[in-house]
Amino acid sequence: MRGQLYMENINSVKTSTGTNKDASIALECRKISKFYGHVRALHNVNLKLRKGEMLGLVGDNGAGKSTLVKILRGVIKPTSGEVFVEGELKDFRSPRDAVQQGIQCVYQENAMVEQLSVAENFFMGQEPIKSSTNAFIKRIDNKKMRSESSRFLSKMGFDLDVRDEINNFSGGQRQAVSILRALYFDPKILLLDEPTTALSEKAKVRLFEFLQDTKKVCPMILITHDLYDAVRLCERIVVLKRGEVVYDSEIQGLSQEEAFREIIQHF
Repeated sequence: MRGQLYMENINSVKTSTGTNKDASIALECRKISKFYGHVRALHNVNLKLRKGEMLGLVGDNGAGKSTLVKILRGVIKPTSGEVFVEGELKDFRSPRDAVQQGIQCVYQENAMVEQLSVAENFFMGQEPIKSSTNAFIKRIDNKKMRSESSRFLSKMGFDLDVRDEINNFSGGQRQAVSILRALYFDPKILLLDEPTTALSEKAKVRLFEFLQDTKKVCPMILITHDLYDAVRLCERIVVLKRGEVVYDSEIQGLSQEEAFREIIQHF
């Protein structure tokens, strides 16, 4: 059965030095557990994200998806277990730590300010500053924001007027700008937390086309309640149930219907 649980080959890693020999692995979670008092949120979660891959992380409410994402984002620390980024052991003490180590996250709420332009939203919180001889005067470099955001959007296949307010664009375009904003800062891993929740089917199709190309640049984990979205987008699916991995398998070669039937039995 393709959906059998996989066993980690612990002999292929050096836990004493925190080094992973496999250069194809972008991210690894090793025996991650999280307890809140006597309540178990995660238990011995093992997960690998390969370079060039989009991995689907699915499960019902309360399965532990949000807890695992918070650990990867540096919002909370695991009770036990280790996180490796490109083979190096990491200890995230804050979201800033995670970002500095190359992990970016795009949320279902795309965190855009509707009255601001595409360029302003693109650099929101990380605005470039004009050089000045006066250290006490700092001016935002609006010209650079427009030129850089326009250049990067065009490079990634989006022809948008970055001077327009973000509220003039569709939900799919806004979510694409959110993802592009994360990619601009050259992440090693991109977490997509329910990115299609508020999108129409037409917007989903356009976004899916974009993501299929983008995963070649940056490996991604798609966290979603929508199993159909995960099957349509991902090469491999991990199912969490009551804080444990109950399914981890590639689904390439299966039709969408076959993949859905196989995975749903593990919910």
